[in-house]
Amino acid sequence: MRKQTFNTGIIILSLFALLFAGTSCKSKQKLAAEKAAIAYAQKVDQAKKDLLEIINDDGSMTIEQKENRLNVIKGLNLDDQEVRDLIIRAEDVLAKLRKEKETKVVVETEEQKLASLKNAVLSNFRSVASAGTLTVANNNISNALKLFASEDIPVLIIISQENGMKDYDRPTTIIKYLEYLKDVKNFDVGIESIVLDNNRKITEIELIKK
Repeated sequence: MRKQTFNTGIIILSLFALLFAGTSCKSKQKLAAEKAAIAYAQKVDQAKKDLLEIINDDGSMTIEQKENRLNVIKGLNLDDQEVRDLIIRAEDVLAKLRKEKETKVVVETEEQKLASLKNAVLSNFRSVASAGTLTVANNNISNALKLFASEDIPVLIIISQENGMKDYDRPTTIIKYLEYLKDVKNFDVGIESIVLDNNRKITEIELIKK
C-alpha cells in the first residue's frame, strides 16, 4: 500500500513538473514575442523618423546620403502602411532633387562652354593684335574667323553705358574688326555678350571698352 502511495506521489509530482515546464515555456515564448513586437515597433518608429528627415531635409544631407538611408529602410520590408506611404513621398522628393541636380549640371556645363568660347575669342583677338609679322597676323585672323558663322557677322562695341542705356561705337563686322586689330596692334576691349547658332558658331558679338 505504501509503495502504491509512493508511486502515486511520484506521478503527481511528475505531472506538476510537466505542467510547470509547459507554463514556463509558454511564458518564455510570450516574453520573446513581446520583445519582438517592441523591437519591430521601434524599427517602424525609427523608419518613419528617418523618412520624414529625408522628405523635410533642407540640404544638410546629400542626395547620396538620402538614397542610402532610403534603401536601408526599404530593405527592412516593414509591413506598415504609413511607412510605405512615406517611402513613396521620399522617392518623389529624391526624383525631384536628382532632376534639379541634372538640370544644374547642364546649366553649369553650358556656362563653362560659353566661358571657354569667350576666352578663345579674346585669345585670338590678342594674337592678331600682337602678331609680329603680316603673315602671322593673317594666319591668326583665319584662325579667329573659325569661331564665327561668317566674316560679316556684326560686332557691336559699347563705348559707354548709364542707367541700362548703352552707347555704341560705329557698327562693324568681324573681318573688319580683326583687320583693325592687325593695323593698330592694340586690344583693349572685353566681351559683353555673344550669340550662337545651332552649330555653336558666333552670329553676333558685343564688346565693351575697358
